[in-house]
Parts: sequence; structure tokens; C-alpha cells
Amino acid sequence: MEINEKSLRKASYFYPIANRLSKVFENLNVYLYQAEINVSLVEYIAYSLYGAFSLSFMFLLGMFLLYLFTKNALFLKLLFALPFLFLMVFYSVLYKPKVYAIRRARKIDEELPYALRHMLIQIRAGIPIYQTFISLTKDYGELSEEFKKIVKKINSGYSEVKALEESILRSSSDKYRKAFWQILNSLKTGTDVEKPLENVVNEIIKEQILAIKDYGHQLNPLTLMYMMVAIIMPSLGITFLMIISSFAGFSLSDGVFIGILVFLIFFQWSFLNLIKSKRPNVKI
Repeated sequence: MEINEKSLRKASYFYPIANRLSKVFENLNVYLYQAEINVSLVEYIAYSLYGAFSLSFMFLLGMFLLYLFTKNALFLKLLFALPFLFLMVFYSVLYKPKVYAIRRARKIDEELPYALRHMLIQIRAGIPIYQTFISLTKDYGELSEEFKKIVKKINSGYSEVKALEESILRSSSDKYRKAFWQILNSLKTGTDVEKPLENVVNEIIKEQILAIKDYGHQLNPLTLMYMMVAIIMPSLGITFLMIISSFAGFSLSDGVFIGILVFLIFFQWSFLNLIKSKRPNVKI
């Protein structure tokens, strides 16, 4: 993950505040390491404060200029949202490494079963572990990027055990760490890598099958909820409102139908995001 070096230098003014806040956000050290951001926690908190301050100042300046040109007091009233804007931007930037680490873990988990099977086939064929690592530097997305780092470290003088150990500690994927800890233990003890690797592959495949079954079971109530909220309730609700309005002697305004339409768009967008978030991380 890249950060703006120029902004990082300007953020030095916020170091005193960041130093105090560092005790509150100590858990961010893990995500900074996993996101490979080579700055201290204090520096990154100061960087987040600078980003929030810059955007808040631009918002303040923009609202003030709009007020000067239009003389509309609404723009001055919008300044009450300034503290909320500052906090929102601050936390968004502050937890960006965590979001990056989680997203990267999902990409690694998606490719992991196929890469491990590839690795198992090569080890069964008698190919050395180093050559196996090299073969995994292609075709496996984010996982291949991780193996490029491992191979680079080995080429620079690290042992295979040391390079793999650093990769495990740096990875944000629990499945990756679990799988390669077993391989690492076999390398350390000098035992055969094939058997623990085969067990890991079988276990991951079983987990994926269970995840797909659970996803199928979750879809049934979600589909029912979608039909109720997005199909049945709007159609019956509009019909009921039209009948009530005809008896009560009032007409339905366009705002009611626009409100229902906006609600349905928002609900369907939220529903699709919910389905996407629950979808098992299995590559098809």
C-alpha cells in the first residue's frame, strides 16, 4: 500500500497529537505491518490527522466562498457538519491499512487451494521446494505477489525457512498462515512436506464445500425477505394507498411514489451488497 510522501512530511505538525493518540490505536501496528507501510504508528496517525484537516479546511473554505457569492445562510449552517466530516475522514484514512489487509487476505484465500494443489503435484514429482516457490510466482494473483517476495528474499541470502516464516507473519490471511505453518514446521524438522501439505489441501477443500452449503442455506430466508420487501410490499402497499386515498378523498402526490422508488433502489443496492458479503470466498 502506497502513501503520499509529501503529505507524510507535512503531517509532522501533528506529531504531538498523534503521539498521544498512539496509545489508543496500538492495534494498528499489526495492519501497518500487513499492509507493508514502512512508517511508525505515530507517523501514520499524524498522516491521517493531516488528511482529515486538509479536507475539512477545503470544505470550510468552499462553504464560506459559496456564502459570500450567494448570501445563502444554508452554506453557513452546513459548517455544523465540519466535526463529523473531520472524524469520518480521519477514521477512513486511519483504518485504510486494515481494509487493505482484509481485501488482500480475501484475494489470497481465493487462490490458495489451487496454488497448494499445484505445490503438492510438484513436490510429489520430486521438484525442490525452491523451484516450487518459483512456479507459484505466476497465475495466482495476489498469492503470486507474496511468493515473488519469498523468492526475492531467498535470492538475497535468506534461507527458505526464514523467508517463509517472514511471509507467514506478514500475511493477513488466516488460511495462508495456517497452511504454511504446517509446511514450515516440516521444513524445520526435515520431515516430508508432502503429507502435511496433502492434509492442508483436503481440509481447505472441505471448508469450501461447507461454506458453499451454508451459503445455500442462507439464501433461502434472504430470498424470501427480498420478495417480501422489494416485490410484495410495494405492489400491495401502493394498491392499498390508492384505495385509501379514493375513500378518504385525498390524492397521492408524486413525492410518495418517488420516495417508494428511492427506498426500493436503496434496498436493492443494500441487498446486493449483503449477498456479495456473504458469498463464500471460492474461485469459480
